[in-house]
Amino acid sequence: MRLSKILLGVGFGVLTFVSCNSPQKNRNKKSPQPKYENRAVGKIFPHVTIKSDTTLSYALYLPKSYRINKKNRIVFIFDAHGRGALPVERYQALSEKYNLVLAASNDSKNGLSGQMRNHIITAFMADVESRFNLDEKKMFTMGFSGGARVATLIALYNNTVAGIIGCAAGFPQVQNPVNRSFVWVGVVGNKDFNYLELVNLNRQLKANRWKSNLLTFDGKHEWPPVSVMDDAMGVMLGNIHKSRFQIDDKGTPTAMENKEVEQQRILARAMEEKDTVWWSKEMALLKSQAKTARSHSKQMMNERLISYLSMLSYIYTQRAINSHNINQAGKYLKIYELADYDNKDRYFFKAVWYAMQNKNQKALNMLQKAADLGFDDPAQIQKQLALDAIKKLPKFDKIMQEVRAN
Repeated sequence: MRLSKILLGVGFGVLTFVSCNSPQKNRNKKSPQPKYENRAVGKIFPHVTIKSDTTLSYALYLPKSYRINKKNRIVFIFDAHGRGALPVERYQALSEKYNLVLAASNDSKNGLSGQMRNHIITAFMADVESRFNLDEKKMFTMGFSGGARVATLIALYNNTVAGIIGCAAGFPQVQNPVNRSFVWVGVVGNKDFNYLELVNLNRQLKANRWKSNLLTFDGKHEWPPVSVMDDAMGVMLGNIHKSRFQIDDKGTPTAMENKEVEQQRILARAMEEKDTVWWSKEMALLKSQAKTARSHSKQMMNERLISYLSMLSYIYTQRAINSHNINQAGKYLKIYELADYDNKDRYFFKAVWYAMQNKNQKALNMLQKAADLGFDDPAQIQKQLALDAIKKLPKFDKIMQEVRAN
């Protein structure tokens, strides 16, 4: 398929978007029969280099049912951190069960400019479409967190997308979508800070007669378990009508939901207004309530508020570090520690924070801890100028090898 470009303003930045709808003049021209790749089936390829830009790649899995001489269904996958192999490896068995090609970008991730994101998506999808025999009427997209918004955006402006699985995040802010016929399946953990966003989105979509479903599982902000994704794919493809993970929703916000939204506002204001002494007491209270709440709904609300604070801590810490505000970064790192002690990104930020103070051995120790917990973004390490001083230390190269292997 030829790819045309549409300029859109969306909630996470201005994005030049890819559409697989070809202009009429191109459809009327006869094009040579494409020569598809005869690549091995039933095998994961974690790093398929894109021909038009060899700096880019994607993870790929062709199910054993894939045939080069017939049209095959595909899911284009977008992870918030560019971890293409993660969803492909996790959902390999479902590729076989539902006869779906899985292709996941290794480069589309949060924090990119609209121009770069557009280039990555265009190159990725065009490469897959040119090399494998795909059914243009049975294409699907899937994503996690920021990747879910990208997957949804593609579907909203592309009539060839028949369904989406949006994990842990909802729709981007867009105007005048051209495609409303796809099946949307949202999936979110009951402790995810975006839980209420997806609950409310599902209500709005149903009220406007979109094909909408929302599944939930016991978990935080993460790719869902295989059993849940199994049902999500089944619902998206029309194999099952109702999932066992389907959310039980009355259609209107509850008093508990309204209270949670208000608590989020209070905690967001407190990030700048309150000191670490106040935060120590507040976090202890939230954790106590999460354990001792009499109802499951109250317990989950407090779990989500703690997850929300982890997310806020990430944003505020990153902002303080980027503006070289050591004191503010130290405060937000303390809140981060109280909310999410074993978070790999917290240890990465703490490494940068120590390096900004020329405490290089402590910085190296924190970077090692981040790697041990699964930190997997070597580009982030390389672009942090504060870490230049520790790059000459003996253990740095070993840590980088671990980060690349994660």
